[in-house]
Amino acid sequence: MLPSAAALALAFVASLPGEAQVPPRQTPDLLVPVSTEVVRIDVVVTDKSGRPKQGLAQGSFVVLEDGQPQRIAQFEAFVAAPPAPARATPGTGAGDEEPPARTIPPRRYLVLAVDDVHMEAGNLLRIKKALDRFLEREVGPEDRIALVTTSGTSGLYQEFTDDRDVLRRSVERLSVQDRTVESTSRIPYITEYQAEQIERGDREALRVAVEEILQAGQFQDAGSAEVEAKSAARRVWADSMNSARLTLETLDTVVRGLSDLRGRKVVALVSDGFVAGLTTSSSAAFDIRRITDASTRAGVVIYALDTRGLVATSPGRSASSRMPMLTSTFGARDQMMRESEHATRDAMNALAADSGGFLVQGTNDLRAGLRRILSDTETYYLIAYEPTNTRRDGAFRKVEVRLPELRDARIRARRGYFAPDDRKRSASGPPLAAALTSLAPLTGIPVRLSADFVSVDAAGPRMVVSSHVDLSGVPFVRANGRHLATVDTTATVFDESGAVVGSLAAERAALDLTDASYEEAIKRGLQYQKAFPVKPGRYRVRVAAREDGEGRLGTASQWVQVPDLAEGKLTLSSLFLLRKEGDGSPSLRDAQALRRFQRGETLYVQHFAYNPGRDASGAASLLTQAEIWRGGVLLASTAPESMPTGERDLAPVAYTTGINLAPFGPGDYEVRIVVTDRNATEMASRRTAFIIE
Repeated sequence: MLPSAAALALAFVASLPGEAQVPPRQTPDLLVPVSTEVVRIDVVVTDKSGRPKQGLAQGSFVVLEDGQPQRIAQFEAFVAAPPAPARATPGTGAGDEEPPARTIPPRRYLVLAVDDVHMEAGNLLRIKKALDRFLEREVGPEDRIALVTTSGTSGLYQEFTDDRDVLRRSVERLSVQDRTVESTSRIPYITEYQAEQIERGDREALRVAVEEILQAGQFQDAGSAEVEAKSAARRVWADSMNSARLTLETLDTVVRGLSDLRGRKVVALVSDGFVAGLTTSSSAAFDIRRITDASTRAGVVIYALDTRGLVATSPGRSASSRMPMLTSTFGARDQMMRESEHATRDAMNALAADSGGFLVQGTNDLRAGLRRILSDTETYYLIAYEPTNTRRDGAFRKVEVRLPELRDARIRARRGYFAPDDRKRSASGPPLAAALTSLAPLTGIPVRLSADFVSVDAAGPRMVVSSHVDLSGVPFVRANGRHLATVDTTATVFDESGAVVGSLAAERAALDLTDASYEEAIKRGLQYQKAFPVKPGRYRVRVAAREDGEGRLGTASQWVQVPDLAEGKLTLSSLFLLRKEGDGSPSLRDAQALRRFQRGETLYVQHFAYNPGRDASGAASLLTQAEIWRGGVLLASTAPESMPTGERDLAPVAYTTGINLAPFGPGDYEVRIVVTDRNATEMASRRTAFIIE
């Protein structure tokens, strides 16, 4: 035992920490492009009743790009449960020996994209209840769920997690975003759909607005009324395109951010619908093909859920409507409102259909709609091909999947992508700040993170952010016999509502290494450590690293609970892992982020205890004990040791325990520290994971 062996270092460590060995990246499931584009397509095949067709083989499928047949380079079939013994599949040649469909091995990632930009209060309340039940009862323990809002409102962003309570609290914070268009609250009453029609030159839509202006007595002549109507329509149209762009750009960013994930990737857009300018040639309209391209490249399927449910009355005919009730325009206005209901679904339907998903509409059971979406992701076929058209001209390539021998089959698959464009300069990658808000961990550079709580003085609790950057993922430049690279690392702390409570300073490591120091750096990695004062509460920490050469990014994220020491209960700090540096007397250094140790070395665990009970003389009596667990089984424990606490109202005393790892084989373990207060007859414990290599 080494009581009070070393105080925890809370300052940034600008050195290379020890023995960094990160497992190699997994082998890609599909072909990796070398000089040509590899196109991946998720294909769902159902019968006319919507039941999935299982057991199809590669020979059953034909893939066309711009009408030209493509050779399927790889084929996989996934199904939620093993199918019944497969019968001969029409169109499968005698030489085809594809394996049967198998249980889905990839993890499922689901993004719930709540379009609070286009949602009325009543519908938002309904979807919040449906999402709460959906998260509680429908999603599986292996699913990873993320929540985003199209408004980008602070606090309404939750990255992928399996913590259902965190997600449900995020759902509870959803609220309607006020984006009332001025022209829809006065005469002429112009809806977004009507504004789009006027923009297209529709004379009937314009006549309705002109009649309302003349009836209200705003102008006496039709010419002036028409000018006013067009001006009002132009304002509504501009606002409509801006809000639609906000929604679509959010989706585009989300979809592209999922490209590094492996598994079934699904985005569910939850919205009342919106007008996106699909029928106009205006440059203000967002090109939805961008999202189709993004879904093809990232392997994402988009579904849409219309939160309006069953619409019994046109929106403009409800009791709360501000729409004028003019006899001369009643029929035309009512017709436009009915057409508007369909038009506001067009963008959602196009997004879903072009990516291989579908639109759920006309149901008041929103939870059932979400369940239907989730069920559809369980059985599918994955096809990859290398396009015969290798021109890098940036043109949109239309993709079609057919099953020639199955006439009753219905096929859903992605419908295209943009070819690479050599005329455009390649981007050097997103900035470091963008990595801190990505839904999924970025893996361009392997990054490990540990976010922990400690209080060492009267300043109060602090969060210690420790990260390890694996330099084997950094493309060094060889120049003049040296290895050169620059790596920036930074971190952001969010509270439970998603608001930023702290942005930790970025650190730049300009690496200029000899051959020997380069080899050592690859082994050790790069360490970033910061301490940040916080109030009691639950926080999420995100660390990002970026190298300058190719713009590769790596991120890691973790939740941490900071207890309230003012409650007076016996409480332990987080456990801080240390390792011996050099020979002779122990000099300990941080191993918190990597948490990897060699068999035979000693694991040192440092911790603090707060609020010990004291006897009449003011003395505390604490016993501390370390335990090693694996797979829920206690393997070994140390004898209880008396733990020094210091005098009342003085800074707590760090206690360090040394554990010999020689008896334990390679694998994942957990160390637990249990502290018993003999004065107050209470116990407190902390645990943390580590690896023996």
